[in-house]
Amino acid sequence: MSIPDARLRLLADRLHCLGPRPLFEFIRELLAGADITTRLEAYARIAPLAPFITELNGDQARDLHILKGGRR
Repeated sequence: MSIPDARLRLLADRLHCLGPRPLFEFIRELLAGADITTRLEAYARIAPLAPFITELNGDQARDLHILKGGRR
């Protein structure tokens, strides 16, 4: 599905305003096979810096730690 450029800019801006953690979650969903348009629209409905994002430190960049092994 094609998204007009003006809508894509708006959706990208809203996703960016959510902070690093929601962006990470968005990318993780895409890598798992989620539809980009559906997910962008869903994330755009989240209020920027919603309380739950701040409470979970999603507004801050953090180091990622790679764990060896896998799911058990």
